[in-house]
Amino acid sequence: MEMGEARLKSKRREERRKELLAKHPSCYFCGGLNPSESIDHVPPESCFPSGYHPEDFEFAACDACNQGGRKHDQIFGLYSGLLDFDEQKFGNEPDQARLNKLVKGVRRNHPDAMPNADTAKDIYRTGNIFTSRPVTYSVEATPAMQDAIEFMEEKLTHALYLREVGKMMTPDHRFVAGFYQPQLDGTGELTNYFTNLLPNVEVGERSNIKDYGERFRYISGYKDAEDFFVYAAQFGRGCIIWGIVCGPGMPTPNVGPGGSMTPKAGGCGPGRVP
Repeated sequence: MEMGEARLKSKRREERRKELLAKHPSCYFCGGLNPSESIDHVPPESCFPSGYHPEDFEFAACDACNQGGRKHDQIFGLYSGLLDFDEQKFGNEPDQARLNKLVKGVRRNHPDAMPNADTAKDIYRTGNIFTSRPVTYSVEATPAMQDAIEFMEEKLTHALYLREVGKMMTPDHRFVAGFYQPQLDGTGELTNYFTNLLPNVEVGERSNIKDYGERFRYISGYKDAEDFFVYAAQFGRGCIIWGIVCGPGMPTPNVGPGGSMTPKAGGCGPGRVP
């Protein structure tokens, strides 16, 4: 790359940053408590090889919310790759480079988040087909991994609500969110529930990459009168995060996937913590 082209790209990024901060002067994650100061990528760039993160998934955030999630972004990025059962990606050099970098980074910075090989169990089936050799391995989720998933549930719910509805979640909103792997037994009904319920499909893409692959997509639905939002987002072929948002004064649903869960208040990003 010639230096002139590099400067031009850097200038465009800075212009894009200023434009986004001017358009959204308040942080999307702490419910507008703090002014926006930086750009947060949701899903985080760690979920994709360099240059493969989807376009138009940038959100204006305060530094406390943005920087406060870096640890969880790195850990979730690693697991979203390890849980992806797309064989094409495992043979793809950019994806391999990303996973190798994340393994080194997580092992160095957050060793407690690394999978415990001592708990690994061989899995000899894919769907309803049993195989003669393991197709994958099952390991126990570490507390650090569970924290990263919970943080991503909160962050993604706030980001997609803003993207689809056009306004921020506030502390007057209530939401529930969850995570599951579609390969596990018993999750098919939940996937069918969201597929049949939600009408809108959004696929993350990049205009400058011919074969972007199945990396990120989501389905969603919104009822304006009730300020009621539902989504289910899939990372590659390996994991799904879903969320339900209820507007101020609206009771959270007591049936369906969120029926037995304790709702959280919106605007719960790290920037809201004193």
